[in-house]
Amino acid sequence: MRRPVVVAIVAMIALSFALTGCGGGGDQAATPAATPAPTAAAPAPAAPVAGQPVTGISDNVPPVFEPFPTGSSIATNVAEKVAAKQPTLIYFFDSAQYTSGENRKIIDKVLDDNRGLVDLVAYDIGKYTTIDESGTITVLPAFAKNPSAMVAVNMARALGASFTPYIVLTDTQGYIVWKYRGFVDKAFLEREIQRASR
Repeated sequence: MRRPVVVAIVAMIALSFALTGCGGGGDQAATPAATPAPTAAAPAPAAPVAGQPVTGISDNVPPVFEPFPTGSSIATNVAEKVAAKQPTLIYFFDSAQYTSGENRKIIDKVLDDNRGLVDLVAYDIGKYTTIDESGTITVLPAFAKNPSAMVAVNMARALGASFTPYIVLTDTQGYIVWKYRGFVDKAFLEREIQRASR
């Protein structure tokens, strides 16, 4: 009985020396490990204050809440939807662009999942126009006298669509509540559509 107890004690002592790193070191005295000083917790971000601009939003998604433009530059069917306070997603695209096609798949999926919340009006302005690096929309000479081309182009200009793909979303008050250019995230689009339909 004594022999197993002695073996167990010797094994524990050997294990403790192995784990603590005792032995060796010569003249150097063991210095205790430095413990890091506790750091203060980062302050919580301040709550937004009414009247101050919202920060932390991508430059691609500026906050917007503006009346929908009126006049001859707006297509009749779009003007009627906005006047009826029907949330509407206006999509300007170029059918030759891969990104425009992928956006359309995302838009169709989100609208299918949220059926009836928002109407879609889409314009393929890419087949009528060119857009230079500064965002200037120029109508191709072959379409300069085409009425449907001019309606799409004039509305794109009035809404500030200087890039394709470009989305403009109106809400239940007839205001523009979201503008987006480029490839859109499905969850982000869905959130904005649900917000606009409230």
